[in-house]
Amino acid sequence: MSRLALYAVLPALVFASVVPAFADEHTQPMLKRLAGVWEVEEGVNQGEEIPEDELEGTIMKIEKDMIITYDREQREVYRAQFTLDETKKPVQIDMITEMKGMPPTKSFGIIKMEEGDEFEICYALPGADRPKEFKSPKGSKVMLFEAERED
Repeated sequence: MSRLALYAVLPALVFASVVPAFADEHTQPMLKRLAGVWEVEEGVNQGEEIPEDELEGTIMKIEKDMIITYDREQREVYRAQFTLDETKKPVQIDMITEMKGMPPTKSFGIIKMEEGDEFEICYALPGADRPKEFKSPKGSKVMLFEAERED
């Protein structure tokens, strides 16, 4: 290879090796983007808005395939192992609740990442069908939460 050709190709090779390191965060798998600590900002329980003072201090920790929710006193209130299906639109989440003293239960839902560091999760209580949209109508067996990444 001539020296001139090498100089022409070298910048392209260097650029190509650097680009993935700076790729847009939205090109990463959702599981990787969800990892971290999230503050629950809003919630709707079967059509009833959860009061802000009840949600204050509630956080979700997402690590690998586990979601753990803690109340403001840092008491664990929910734990579930989950899987995501990113081939579906919206992305589907299947959860198996693992609470002490209770048999495991399955819940099916949908999840989406918002602009910035926010996500929404909408899921049916055990025994109910997976929701198709991010709504929790009155009388439904659907929960809806919005969370923002903690600093």
